[in-house]
Amino acid sequence: MKFFIHILLLAILTSCSVQQQLSTKAMSTPPVVNSKIALLLQDSQKTNHAPTISQLIQKVALDPNNPEPLYNLGYTHMQSSQSNDNMHEHDLAINYFNEVLMMVPGNQAVLLALYYIYYNDTLHNRKPSAFADAKSIFLQLPEAARSTLNPPSLAKYALTASWQQTQHQPNHQYLREILLEAIREHPQSDAAYIELAKFYNDDHYFSLALATLKLGAESIHDSMDLYKAIATTYEKRADVNGCNYERSSDIANAAKYYKLAIPLKPTEQNLHYNLSRTLFDQNLNNLGINEADIALELDENKVDLAIAAQNYSMLGNNQKADALLLRALNSGYAISETGYHEILMNEGDWKNAAKGFSAYINIRETYSIYDLIKNDIISQQAQQQPEPINKKISLNNNWEENLFKYWNAKISADQLKNLARTSCEKTEFYFYSGYQDYRDGKTALAKTKFSEAINQNTYRFIERPLARYFLEK
Repeated sequence: MKFFIHILLLAILTSCSVQQQLSTKAMSTPPVVNSKIALLLQDSQKTNHAPTISQLIQKVALDPNNPEPLYNLGYTHMQSSQSNDNMHEHDLAINYFNEVLMMVPGNQAVLLALYYIYYNDTLHNRKPSAFADAKSIFLQLPEAARSTLNPPSLAKYALTASWQQTQHQPNHQYLREILLEAIREHPQSDAAYIELAKFYNDDHYFSLALATLKLGAESIHDSMDLYKAIATTYEKRADVNGCNYERSSDIANAAKYYKLAIPLKPTEQNLHYNLSRTLFDQNLNNLGINEADIALELDENKVDLAIAAQNYSMLGNNQKADALLLRALNSGYAISETGYHEILMNEGDWKNAAKGFSAYINIRETYSIYDLIKNDIISQQAQQQPEPINKKISLNNNWEENLFKYWNAKISADQLKNLARTSCEKTEFYFYSGYQDYRDGKTALAKTKFSEAINQNTYRFIERPLARYFLEK
């Protein structure tokens, strides 16, 4: 399980700022090194960091009451222990930092350095006492300093989740309890809310996930990740029954929170892309196109160009769709991709759609019911033989099984209509049964059904632009 730590000490851990961070005591005694420091210095001399370590040791010997060279020794050993995974240097760093705290109790720079060590020790299960040590240091830090850190229980959570996954012993309740403790430790940390909401989302407790995330958002107003998590949770809840158009308010709320996230990170491409999708799903096409164009400006790769082409194709702007599709092809987009033949189907360019579909079907390991149907429609409209369907048809749910039966004349159109429950299923029923009527010469009935497919307002369904094409034809 990957877990990203964002404890960044940056300038506060650089030795150049130590002079400002540490209050140096005036010397009141001759330069005599106490016995504990003397032992630490002897250990340091064994680690061979010439000339840095030796220079710092000389400074300590000359001025034992000055905490700055001791801090620098600790910092040097800490860096080295991270680079070389050297536990001896790791322990030296901790000892030096603790010696500094004896001289200047509560110093923030030193506490942050120790917290960094103990947090990572917890994360990597280096020492049994690491979590308790991290928690102790965390509580000593001022609230302003904690605001940039993950709470210690997040490290414990990451370690525990990783162990459970390795041992194949999931205990989600225990993980949730750790995350709740992380929230109590640091209510301003967005990571704990987001991780906890993932558990609720996985269990389809969407209302609880939203309540958790919104609790975080009440006090955290600058987290792009938190707003994005709320938006994606609304999208997941909308799509839980396979048709997000049944929950239009969730789509609108997803758009709302993407809009809150974008100003916090305007260059995050997927935020603009996700917002464009939710806008299209509300039939706010001009706004959707605007956001999609912004996403394309941020990263113009072949996939994004093809998606933009599909957006314009869906809205009937074939000229713009063709220009973007050509740019995608020039950037390496293959005609075997789904978008290629679907864009050409929307335009009625059946010969080229057939070429693209042939390339697409030949690289598939299994076929969907929609591949089967597209194969028939394309071959009939292009007036050529259909592609041989010689691989397994994969049916993912009851609706696809019923559609498969209908297309193979195992059930009637009326029977299929009675089985269509959602607007998504009704869109497909009206278009595919309408196409059968169109093919059989029942023009008036076909037109009625094509109109009904469009009226379902399932805005990003390919069946709608296809229904529009056959209506106009």
